[in-house]
Amino acid sequence: MSSRLTLPTETQIKKSLRLDSSRLPGFPRAAARLIKASREDVVSLKDFAKILQTDPGLCVQVLRIVNSPVYGLDRKITTLSDAVAFLGMDEIRKQAIRVSLFQQMFKNGRANSFDMPCFRRHALSVAVLGSKIARAIPYPDPDEAYVAGLLHDVGKVFLAAQGRTGYGEFIRGLSPETELVIESERGTLGLGHDEVGAWFCDLWKLPENLTAAVRYHHETFHRQKLSDSEKILISIVSLADFLCWTQGIGSFAFIRPPVLAPEVEEMIDLDQDAIIEAILDMNREMETIAAYYDVVFPLTGQLQKNLYRTNLSLSRISTRYFFQTDTFDCKDAMEVKSFRIREMELEFGKSLARAKSVKEVLDIVMYQIGRIFEPRHWSILLKNPKTGNLVFSVVIGENKKKLQGVKLAKGEGIAGYILETGQSLVVEDVSKDSRFSSRVDKYTGFRTRSIIGTPLKTGDKVFGVIELINRIGETPFDEKDLALLSSIAEYAAIAVERSYYTQTLTRLAANDPLTGLKNRWSFERALVNKNEFEIQYGSVFSMLVIRVGGLDRLVQAKGQKVCDDAVKALARIIDTTKRRTDTLFRYSENIFLMLLPLTFADGAEFTRDRIKDAIHAAVQHKQLLLLEIHIVPHTLSSRQIKTLIPLVGKTAPPYENTEERSHIADIQENLQPLVEQETREDPDKGDQKKLFGKAVSLMGHYQHPKKRRYVHIKVDRISIAAIEFRIPESEALSPRDFLNIQFVLDDKKRSVIKRQVIVREVDKRTVYGDFYNPPPYAKNLGFYLIG
Repeated sequence: MSSRLTLPTETQIKKSLRLDSSRLPGFPRAAARLIKASREDVVSLKDFAKILQTDPGLCVQVLRIVNSPVYGLDRKITTLSDAVAFLGMDEIRKQAIRVSLFQQMFKNGRANSFDMPCFRRHALSVAVLGSKIARAIPYPDPDEAYVAGLLHDVGKVFLAAQGRTGYGEFIRGLSPETELVIESERGTLGLGHDEVGAWFCDLWKLPENLTAAVRYHHETFHRQKLSDSEKILISIVSLADFLCWTQGIGSFAFIRPPVLAPEVEEMIDLDQDAIIEAILDMNREMETIAAYYDVVFPLTGQLQKNLYRTNLSLSRISTRYFFQTDTFDCKDAMEVKSFRIREMELEFGKSLARAKSVKEVLDIVMYQIGRIFEPRHWSILLKNPKTGNLVFSVVIGENKKKLQGVKLAKGEGIAGYILETGQSLVVEDVSKDSRFSSRVDKYTGFRTRSIIGTPLKTGDKVFGVIELINRIGETPFDEKDLALLSSIAEYAAIAVERSYYTQTLTRLAANDPLTGLKNRWSFERALVNKNEFEIQYGSVFSMLVIRVGGLDRLVQAKGQKVCDDAVKALARIIDTTKRRTDTLFRYSENIFLMLLPLTFADGAEFTRDRIKDAIHAAVQHKQLLLLEIHIVPHTLSSRQIKTLIPLVGKTAPPYENTEERSHIADIQENLQPLVEQETREDPDKGDQKKLFGKAVSLMGHYQHPKKRRYVHIKVDRISIAAIEFRIPESEALSPRDFLNIQFVLDDKKRSVIKRQVIVREVDKRTVYGDFYNPPPYAKNLGFYLIG
């Protein structure tokens, strides 16, 4: 075992894996010999051929890839010597190692509960991107970076196949929290995949620099006794892994907020354009070779550049949280303010890691603002891309129902001024400022006294404004508040931009850009887990394979746009024929698939006939061009899901992902409509009088901030956002009173809930109140309400 690298012992390995000492898994012999040969100064073609010929299946697969359109050779290659002559020994060696690993170690279906297609795609992407980054730096051996990328997550294969705790179940049990997956592995499984993988690399006597890359691609490594070349290789693999996750190409089916070890930025200049070019080169290569490696690759385009920059910005802040080691000693007022900002950034980092959408990011930002500043009313106003008006898009406070969706004319009020100038502003007394517009106050009946506002912007483009009105206690906002709010807004803008592009990537990766239907990737993802498939589609189901002929002739005769319009019209017609539980996919350029849950052969044939009738009617009414449509039904059991792809045919041509088809709207163009749509889909279900919550009988008390005394209450109804309670006859409350309330749930934990409440209405002894700034994630109360 390597004495330089911190590796687990065999005893520790056996606590996490079910291993037999006499039958430890070996490394593919041909791959090991090829890796060893790559480190020798001179290797003859004869010796190289001998290594490959020890595995005839390997030779066949390598020649298959060499003759594929990936390399575009003008004649068929039938011998390894010809392959080396055309492509070079390094390229053939790289492909041979890849094939050997994929065939023998990364086999699909090896662990039923582990998403091996996702894992294979990630490993190949990290390998390709690692070699691209190595050439960009430059690093002397890009092929070594390729091999390290293939192997970096090999520990996951052993945790999935031989772990004492089911790795697939572990992954599905992960919640979207801040803690890194690697730390969750160590806490739940005993070891992380980096430790397990490095232990096997050492067992197989692979070169130490490869073992080091596997061991430290998730860790800080400045205290390890490593050579400069080892540190650079670790940094390349770590960066490639980080970038692939940010692009939605992780080894799991979700996008996890990534973190880079601080040393990576010291070893590699992350701001250089060559890194972005490496990402785009990787995307192009992966799009070309994915079909031959049995993986599905997401869409590419300008999106990758945007994601790289925003994730890099967030990672630099989040790194402070995950790898902070030094204490922060505040010596003066400026350092105290810097410390507050630093702590706020870390708190945002932990909260934003949970967010799955732009709306959730904005909700979290607003919650943190409420905690820090305690305003009476605060809003995020987003710019309408068509009119230039500001729209109250996220509103919290006493007038949220009236203000939601209200528009400010271009340049109107303090917020309009901030949008036009891009400058933050504090107004301690609005009655003395001519820029203040009283129109909103007249509409809501609210009286504004003090305002602070700051722009939300990416680069030099402002896309919104954060505005705070009146502090609880009536103390006016000041310049110190403005400085802190400006810092929050800078971080929030990065988080919003990242979430926007990540959300867009997730949608594009799972959906066909032309029709909006689920794509091939979504179909193959649905087949990964037999149990989950059976829950959705039943033990017996049917699949319709819908092939469309004549598309090439249509393009030649009438152009690509006419063909695209015809495909979209066909997709709409088929979609209208399916039941609510059926799922329609666009699997390839000319193939649609429909999965029919709990449907036998007669039901599948009925659906086929219904689709044919709908298509015929559309052609008769000139709503659809006459196309060659062939529909073949198949009825299967859930035990046969692995046969679905062969039924479709692996030769199905992929659809072309042109920039025009997969256009990504810039954040300034699409953010406000997106948030408006998400707000409509998740409306506030509260009512001004009746609370749609849970009837309860709980005891608690409140403290009036001004009177400074406690009063016992009985809580009759609660929801996530509001409360109804009764007070003693001797007490009196008024609308807009601000209370600190505490009550105890009658759950097993006797959970204590503490909230601030704004009184909305008083009816004799019954008080209706709204929780002031309720947290976006209130686990105890949330579980209690749905229990």
